[in-house]
Amino acid sequence: MVVKLADNIYSPLGATTRANYDAVMEGRTMLRQYSLPDGSRYTASLFPEAERHDDATYTFFEQLCIVSASDAVARAGIDPRSDRVRFFLSTTKGNVHLLAEGKEERALLGTSAKLICRHFGNPNPPVVISNACISGVSAQIVAMRSIEAGLCDTAVVIGCDVQSEFIISGFQCLHALSPDPCRPFDRDRCGLNLGEAAATIVYSGQWPVVSGQPWVAAAGAMCNDANHISGPSRTGEGSYRCLQALDINPSEIAFVSVHGTSTLYNDEMESIALERAGLSDVPLFSLKGVYGHTMGAAGVLETILSMQAVEHGVVFGTRGFEHVGVSGKVTVSADARTTDRHSFVKLMSGFGGCNAAMLFKQIWGGDCVGGSTGRQVQPTNHDSLYTIKLTPSDGDLADLYRTSVGDYPKFFKMDPLARLGFVASEMLLKKLKSENIAQDTPYGVLLFNRSSSLADDRAYQATIADHANFFPSPSLFVYTLPNIVTGEIAIRNHFQTETNFMVLDSLRPRVIAEQAALAAQHSAMITGWVDYMDDSHYQAILLMVPQGTTMETIEEKINQIIQ
Repeated sequence: MVVKLADNIYSPLGATTRANYDAVMEGRTMLRQYSLPDGSRYTASLFPEAERHDDATYTFFEQLCIVSASDAVARAGIDPRSDRVRFFLSTTKGNVHLLAEGKEERALLGTSAKLICRHFGNPNPPVVISNACISGVSAQIVAMRSIEAGLCDTAVVIGCDVQSEFIISGFQCLHALSPDPCRPFDRDRCGLNLGEAAATIVYSGQWPVVSGQPWVAAAGAMCNDANHISGPSRTGEGSYRCLQALDINPSEIAFVSVHGTSTLYNDEMESIALERAGLSDVPLFSLKGVYGHTMGAAGVLETILSMQAVEHGVVFGTRGFEHVGVSGKVTVSADARTTDRHSFVKLMSGFGGCNAAMLFKQIWGGDCVGGSTGRQVQPTNHDSLYTIKLTPSDGDLADLYRTSVGDYPKFFKMDPLARLGFVASEMLLKKLKSENIAQDTPYGVLLFNRSSSLADDRAYQATIADHANFFPSPSLFVYTLPNIVTGEIAIRNHFQTETNFMVLDSLRPRVIAEQAALAAQHSAMITGWVDYMDDSHYQAILLMVPQGTTMETIEEKINQIIQ
């Protein structure tokens, strides 16, 4: 059982969870209109310019993470220096703005995570979950599994993103931004707003000594829709599969806190998934009309506010909504409503075809709720782990594609990181096929690296560096999310299973083995290290991990490969 000990939200609307809840109930927002160098307008919820500064020790992004986590850790009453505490950071782009200053090493997600952990004196290597828009929910699922498996007693899950010209121009060039406040699920919606915030949840495997009804993370699921790297399945397949995996009783659910970005296809997809899952009569709401899309913070922030809403017997209204503009039958309103139910669902989706959902329940101290993140199965043996390793010495990636694949021209549209992961996965699957092993297995995909999407970040930054020659590239921007490689593998093989991407400060076999083994409790996995800096510096180490493989077996195999 995984119980919430404490939380915090630090946003332009306030520095505490209560301040943010009150702001939502009072109908306040910090969404304002801004302009890019090319004159295009966008609406976003941003911290005041006077607060946005990097100092000699921490960037603004890291400061937000530390302030939010400090409040939550203090409220939880835990010692963050304990080796039984682990930090999980959810973010999509972190300090990407530092690329404009030529500070590549400082811009790496693993660098920020290590500094944040060091601030709290935590001895464990932090894990960054960078899984597009679902990162905040993915991080909570990873934390939940880690506690249930005994890898830690307490998990500090921090979600944070700050906006920069890099991110805003990218969404603008995709024609995804609305110049006006967004209108989720409305017939006149025309795009999303961006936002920034930090939010933290502290989870524990120990029942808290508190009065009232603590929150339990009851179940979680991630599923890829295997449709398109930047467009969701028109039938909501990924979200539907996540909802099905939660085993929801609609009569017990107060509401569904949806992703609700106010883009044409996201809201449509979610409405269809909810109807398919039998949740048409369950109220839903989106908080994007208040906060905008806070990216890596969204899944954490919106979970915390949903807990607050249930505690106060409230279903939030959806700000900006007036007239239904989706095909699926849903129950949505601009006005707040009341509820006497004590559980809810958080639903998210994102680029790379990823989707995630979690079920949360508020329960009395004497009650028991079992987690449903997977089932235990008999472990496999070491010899069942098939592997592939690729480095520059193995030849040019395009040449490897031609000799090993040769029938998937979309390869040439991919960025270098996706090409590396794609070729390595194709070679691994070809090896499995030659051995007549599980040819029809729907593998999950869990990948790790150090550099995130740095190669494409560099390339995209070059398209916006000169304001006199400002030409943001949509074809480059979509690949500045590292999890796109997992989406490309899923789409190629129609894997409608779990996909996730994690960033570490270095190649750490133990951490990879731990997380791969936890994911492998649900399905066989393609997992490993896929890191690309440039054509002369890259490495792919992929393993096929059968369902139920132990972390010791995976770690031993990785160590053999890298020696």
